[in-house]
Amino acid sequence: MSCINWVVSDYGLEAASVSSEHINIFLDTVSFCGLQQYNPVVNNFNHILDLVLSNDHVLVNSCTDPLVPEDPYHPALCITATFADLEPLVPCKRSVFCYNRADFTKINNEINLIDWDNILSVGEVDEAVSQFYNKIYEIKIKHIPQRDVKASKYPPWYNQSIIKVINEKMKFHRKFKKYGNLSDKQTFELLRERAKRLEGVCYNNYMTHIESSISSNPRVFWSFIKGKRKGFSFPSCMKHLNVSSTSGHEISSMFSEYFYSTFLQSNPGSIQVDNNLQPDTSAPLADIASVEVSGDMVCKLLKSLDLNKSAGPDKLPAVFLASCSKSLSVPLSILFKRSLVEGVMPSLWKSAFISPIHKSGPKNIIGNYRPISKLCLIAKIFERIVYDQVYASLKLTFNSQQHGFLKKRSTVSNLIVFNEFITSQMDNGNQIDAVYTDYSKAFDRIDHEMLLKKLISAGIRGDLFRWFKSYISNRTQSVVLNGYTSTWKSIPSGVPQGSLLGPLLFIIFINDIDVCFNNSQFLLFADDMKVFRVVNSPEDSALLQDDLNKLNTYCRVNRLDINVSKCFSISFGRKRSMFSSTYNINNQSISSCNEIRDLGVIMDSKLLFNNHIDKIVKKAYKLLGFLIRSCKNFNLMKSIKIIYCSLVRSNLEYASQVWNPRYGVYISKIESIQKKFVRYLCYKFKIPRRSYEYHCNQFHLLPLEIRRQAADITFLTKIAQNSVDCPDLLEKIDIFVPERQLRHKSLLHIPLVHTNYRQNSFLLRASRSFNALSVDFLDLDIFCSNARSICYYLTNKFSTSI
Repeated sequence: MSCINWVVSDYGLEAASVSSEHINIFLDTVSFCGLQQYNPVVNNFNHILDLVLSNDHVLVNSCTDPLVPEDPYHPALCITATFADLEPLVPCKRSVFCYNRADFTKINNEINLIDWDNILSVGEVDEAVSQFYNKIYEIKIKHIPQRDVKASKYPPWYNQSIIKVINEKMKFHRKFKKYGNLSDKQTFELLRERAKRLEGVCYNNYMTHIESSISSNPRVFWSFIKGKRKGFSFPSCMKHLNVSSTSGHEISSMFSEYFYSTFLQSNPGSIQVDNNLQPDTSAPLADIASVEVSGDMVCKLLKSLDLNKSAGPDKLPAVFLASCSKSLSVPLSILFKRSLVEGVMPSLWKSAFISPIHKSGPKNIIGNYRPISKLCLIAKIFERIVYDQVYASLKLTFNSQQHGFLKKRSTVSNLIVFNEFITSQMDNGNQIDAVYTDYSKAFDRIDHEMLLKKLISAGIRGDLFRWFKSYISNRTQSVVLNGYTSTWKSIPSGVPQGSLLGPLLFIIFINDIDVCFNNSQFLLFADDMKVFRVVNSPEDSALLQDDLNKLNTYCRVNRLDINVSKCFSISFGRKRSMFSSTYNINNQSISSCNEIRDLGVIMDSKLLFNNHIDKIVKKAYKLLGFLIRSCKNFNLMKSIKIIYCSLVRSNLEYASQVWNPRYGVYISKIESIQKKFVRYLCYKFKIPRRSYEYHCNQFHLLPLEIRRQAADITFLTKIAQNSVDCPDLLEKIDIFVPERQLRHKSLLHIPLVHTNYRQNSFLLRASRSFNALSVDFLDLDIFCSNARSICYYLTNKFSTSI
């Protein structure tokens, strides 16, 4: 394997510039087995001879003290593997309510008998909320049985019969070891065989239950798949800042301290407002001072809750709220109205449980986790009412460059707008420089005083403004893992994570960022921003730098921290001599690169997308290997296809409108994943092998190339139908109006271009595909046809071609 050129990546070493088909097959097999190469040690010829393959990170160095004299052409290796604590953290014993045995008829009757108007009109809002919960908790305890939950040392497929046999087996094993009686040994062996047989039966029944739950209870099915991929438990010993602990309560407190350290400590006196960068607060574009609430509105939202959603700090899960939606809508509408009129968000609804989610690296390091918030479901219902009305009032004021957390916009619309600009400028022979910025914990470090100023500027007035001021202040959080809970901590900054209003508040906060860019263009997805312009001379570069200086001033004024070490610049173009520029933010140079990951797509300086395709194919092989290993006990093709479509195929199709390949080598490379899956289905279900196209039709799987074509046409029609809110793309769709009557008229005009990469850009490629499909299916309409009809047309076309 010395002919492979290995380069350093985030996850180990990856092969680069591979031309041999045999090497490609070997690398695909390595990915299929879920392995990664970690050996960087080269010999005297600068070649790597030995491959160190592992499914987890290992450290490989040259051996400084080999056991035998070292051959310089075959160096000795020192391999260090760190094994995390295999013992999981034992969950805390707790009591839970059995909602499947609840008498909801009696519960609803008792709730309806309460005089909520009198009870909830006394005292402050917090007192009224406490009265509401006291009444609900009394009824809940009265009509819903409880049971204690403790961790089981047995696998989930064990039942009482097999546990009883195992206990008997171990009893006779101990007796034989103690007394040496042969009859005890024979009984032990008999029980051992019986336990093995029962275990096989129980496991098969369990797998049948898991497989059949895909339709009735998908959560059970996907929990099983998630457990196969990542596991469930926290290690029993965890570390943070050279401190380790094995206590569940101490570990939860360590997580709480770590997450708290990311917040910005409020210091309003240090805020210096630069009037040149502030919007005009005297003439807001919107004006909203109140929100309407009705019982029917609350009831409808309660009924729409996902019944699998667990409870937040108020201990009321979705199944309880949805089952009592009509009776609870009365007291909740009273509380919501009081809260809005008095401008006070109840304290309980401002609290959140925090669950640590592993990102990457060793699982026993607390710094390798990120927080996920769990709010009270009633608070989220309240937020939904406020969000819908505030969003409707402010939506016209949001920047068209912002694609994050806004309806009808997405990462894909962001990438297509950027890609269209780059390819059009490259087609004209220009160079485009782009700077990607990164903010340090942007959502957690929003200054509350600055946010309130932005809310006034946006047009939020009166009681609603006072409500928002209460909403963002004095929030608390507590870390919960495996039943262990930390102490409550106050949140001094940021917008509420896990909420509906949090992302909206963040967008309002940075909505005036466009004042920084007089010379350049920019695009946003939440806090992910890229600034770009055509750069063909030092003057162009200076204009881009001037905008970056304004951005730096804006961030300083608004107390946003730019992490310059994670900012990158890249020059797009295919000219022989590219103009080189160095950019800086806050007097720190920005690193330049030849490729960058932009919202999940690897953008290279020539827009070839070959590295992106290699990455997603490698990941798809890894996921396909996991699928085949995990589904060996599955017997339903439907279940296996669902896993394939959800895990493997989705990875190959994300943002395909941006990188859809033109050349056959990449088309075949992507298609090879589904071909391998089709062969697996034929082998597993003993189906005689025929052509790939025949089996795709048989298994109701369209070839991936056709699916990418369907994605192109579907996204194009969504732009035309305003299902995708993107004026920059809509204005570039050209309707073809011929000067004279033609026999076959194409609806969309395809402009002439100079280069293949421009010809393969989204709008031109999708327009050609739409015109070609409309010839075969005359009722295809760009303003009416939806994704289902487009897929139907392409499926029919594919089926008739076999």
